Amino acid sequence: MSNTTFILITGSIMAVSIFLTYKLCHFLNIEIKWSSLVLCAVMAFIVNGAAISMSPFLDRAHYLRLGILVITAAAAVTIFNERLLRREEAVAGNYTSLATEILAPEDMPAPPPEEKKAAETPSPAPADGETATPAEPAVAARLAAKQEAEAAVRAAEALAAEKAAAKKAAAEKAAAEKAAAEKAAAEKAAAEKAAHQQELQSKLGQMNSLDDILDFAYAAKDQQPQDAIFAYQEAIARFSDDDYMPFLIIELGNLYKEQADYRGAVAAYAKAMHLPIIADNDAMRQEFAKNIRYLGVVQDILAKHSALSTPFPQIPGSIMQEIETEFQSQNDRATN
Repeated sequence: MSNTTFILITGSIMAVSIFLTYKLCHFLNIEIKWSSLVLCAVMAFIVNGAAISMSPFLDRAHYLRLGILVITAAAAVTIFNERLLRREEAVAGNYTSLATEILAPEDMPAPPPEEKKAAETPSPAPADGETATPAEPAVAARLAAKQEAEAAVRAAEALAAEKAAAKKAAAEKAAAEKAAAEKAAAEKAAAEKAAHQQELQSKLGQMNSLDDILDFAYAAKDQQPQDAIFAYQEAIARFSDDDYMPFLIIELGNLYKEQADYRGAVAAYAKAMHLPIIADNDAMRQEFAKNIRYLGVVQDILAKHSALSTPFPQIPGSIMQEIETEFQSQNDRATN
């Protein structure tokens, strides 16, 4: 078979194949340009000629070269067709945008007679926040989907904001109710304490001797230590010149220490140092000053260990040893 006959037969087969390819693409809704098919035909002849010139024998190397040429030609045709399609879409889109933006209504081409009647019918005005529906169905569908998505996002944001506002309002209401309840409880406790102290003062006022008041304090200090403290304070106010007063103040300081009220104990000793019976007694005044310094060390060491609420009898031995060591060190420095 001559080369000319081979080329003619092969060319005819390729022409039929290209025609069938076009029909198949049309049936499958695959868009392909005739110029791409022409390029396909040209590439087929080029591949034919190249295959013959490379080797007249159908050996394995010939098939390999032929396959490479076919794949290269197919890729070139595909890229060319894709570029044609994209260029056509770009041109069509630019034309539509320019026609919409540049042409005035009077410059627009007149609609066909069958569309004139439909064009004269006024279309409903778009709602607030919406735009007019484009003529192209695809663009209209995309715009409608975008508007629905935006509406869904706005609805979700509004719902989230509403929930957040409701949650914040509920939290504020709960906080206000809690504060009101705490305030009411504090006011009630203060009123009850004031009434109880008034009743207690009236009861102590009926006692005419220091012994009676001290007996009451001894009986109350285990079960109602605050009543005992109030009784000691009443006794100090009424019988400040009594010889037993220094020992009474020491008892009051010990009671404060048992309640872990170290500031109250310091205040009791400091106030007592102004009483004549103690101010005029150097030994007693020095002892009270020593107790004040000791309680200051106790507060410092307990604060360092975050244990200020620990009653004095319950202070651990290791902390107690630290208190004694620090107090002794301060005494030594004061002496030197």
